[in-house]
Amino acid sequence: VVCVSGRECGVVRMQCVRLGKFDSDRTISFIPPDGEFELMKYRTTENINIPFKILPHVREISKTRIQADVTIKANFSRELNGTAVKVSIPMPKNTAVARINVEHGKAKYVPEASAIVWKIRRFPGQAEYHLSAEVELSASVSSQVKKWSRPPISMEFQVPMFTASGLQVRFLKVLEQKQQYQAIKWVRYVTQAGNYQYRI
Repeated sequence: VVCVSGRECGVVRMQCVRLGKFDSDRTISFIPPDGEFELMKYRTTENINIPFKILPHVREISKTRIQADVTIKANFSRELNGTAVKVSIPMPKNTAVARINVEHGKAKYVPEASAIVWKIRRFPGQAEYHLSAEVELSASVSSQVKKWSRPPISMEFQVPMFTASGLQVRFLKVLEQKQQYQAIKWVRYVTQAGNYQYRI
């Protein structure tokens, strides 16, 4: 038996789940199958706690120069840490040189992706990290070259023990009388980036 609390959300139940008491007291009863399984899925579209805030400032100084300043702020508790953080900042395909400065993590221009890729192994809660870059573009003599469309910045990350939806497991009970085996109860939260993008 699992009791959950949080904001209103749409729930998709699995075959082993009984949702008779879910609407009244948010209790989910289920008979687990052997091995690992997915208990349920849910969807929410309101009041989401966004774990990272992206503050970009990208200026086209001239036809051959771009100045980029990007600040990332962690909006979660100081007790938590983001891991495997990867920020991709798009640049024009005719980028020739990128001079990048970061105080945390590592960043470099990746020609195959036409982007500056910034990797941070550990991102503490409430921390604020900054990247600055001066980019030189190769001059184009073709009139057919399209103007840079400024694709969005994309971000990948994991934040263990953080729920963006606010949904939490209040308690977990194991009811079993016949087999009398010992059950180990534990709950782990992990927030992962899906399609996490921010317009420049």
